[in-house]
Amino acid sequence: MSLVGIDLGTSAIKVVAYGIDGIVLAAARRTVAGHHPEPGHWEVDVTKSTEAFWAALREVVCNPAVKGDPPVAVSFSSSGREVFPVAGDGSPLGPCLMTADTRGDDVAARTAQLRSPEAWFALTGHLPRRMDPVNRALWWRERRPEIARRTRWFMNWHEYFALCLAGRPVADWSDAGTWATYDIQAGSWSSERIAETGIDRAWLPEVLPNATPIGRITREAAARTGLGPEVLVVTGAYDAYAAAVGSGAVDPGVVGLACGTWHSFVMPVEEGWPPDLVHSGMSVFPHPGPTGFAILATDPNGMSVIDWARSLTGLSIDELDAGLREAGPGPGHVLADPAFTPPPHVDAATGFGGSVSGLTLASTSVDIVRALLEGIACRFVDALDLLRGHGIAPRLVRATGGGARSAWWLQLHADLSGLPVEIVDQDEPGAFGAAILAGVGVGAYPSVSEAVNRLIRVDHQFEPNQDRGARYASVRQRLVTR
Repeated sequence: MSLVGIDLGTSAIKVVAYGIDGIVLAAARRTVAGHHPEPGHWEVDVTKSTEAFWAALREVVCNPAVKGDPPVAVSFSSSGREVFPVAGDGSPLGPCLMTADTRGDDVAARTAQLRSPEAWFALTGHLPRRMDPVNRALWWRERRPEIARRTRWFMNWHEYFALCLAGRPVADWSDAGTWATYDIQAGSWSSERIAETGIDRAWLPEVLPNATPIGRITREAAARTGLGPEVLVVTGAYDAYAAAVGSGAVDPGVVGLACGTWHSFVMPVEEGWPPDLVHSGMSVFPHPGPTGFAILATDPNGMSVIDWARSLTGLSIDELDAGLREAGPGPGHVLADPAFTPPPHVDAATGFGGSVSGLTLASTSVDIVRALLEGIACRFVDALDLLRGHGIAPRLVRATGGGARSAWWLQLHADLSGLPVEIVDQDEPGAFGAAILAGVGVGAYPSVSEAVNRLIRVDHQFEPNQDRGARYASVRQRLVTR
């Protein structure tokens, strides 16, 4: 028997079938174009995403390797905080407004004023923002009331495709945690927060724990995909948390670092997180691992910055790698603050922005990109140090994503953090995490932790070099004081 993990991303849908041993049997990917009808607007046509979903899933199911090892369960890694209106018959009534879409700032501001930041953090694990589903739904009601009147549910990708496959719109705990109307301690919708935000209770989907069977695939979905009628649809996780499962970051102290477009990390924690973490921009959501919760720290300034700088300077990846191999053990002469894009908790109007200094006529494109890599690593370690200051101790970093291909950069992460950094042998950690949750839901694995211990393969480990880390003390200090 095999397991199917589906990564429902912002710009692409990726479907991967795995054997019970974690080996990839088949994979398919379909891109989904975003639209920008006006400055600050970014939306996706839900019908296009649906077409991509069916096409990618059918391609995988029809692969000979998968036919020889038929799937028994399907689950999702879902791009969180993105909802759209859906009619009672399951048809979408409007586009999905993406995370970066600026519509709804005024709605989010009104919601945030209902409680203090510390109270919001204690109750929901994060501050209300415009991309929170509750604020998106309220925006639709204010700006498009004719659509809101026809809406049966506001759905994230997880519950929408659960409806498509199993006929039942169900959100998992971690996706529900993004709504700002969900009590993360009680594990259910909060009547109090529903009343104070004014959202319609009927718009909210059903919620089940991560890795819980939703139901068997419908006859129509089976015919459309080629999946057997006995296949179970299982709740997955918010994409960052599914990727944490797929990279082996499920136990306390293990940091799941995604070196992708964003440089973000997930770190499992027990209950009782410090309320003043809210001022750092970090969030806490339900996590499928044994602790039940995990801190999420997001930084949009990851490979997006490096790719921009390489494009600007005409530097190829091979040229960069060669230049980094020749670099000395200490920092370069160029200093770069990579904060070119403000994170969600920072107002861009405050003058937030990156910078590069220390340039001379001898500076090269490698020097500039190297300085940005150093700056991104320093920001990551600053976030870890903030957690250490609150008594939350990381012990290991497991890295995935395109940036994890740079041995020089991961060694720098190890040296600056003082922690071992492991590269996980997994190209699609989100889809793999979803498949693991599918396996737990169907009983193929006894628990998430045991599945991770059995399936996660480490490609390489970088041990910290304290002497090299100490050489960067002045760089970190200069970046902090900027």
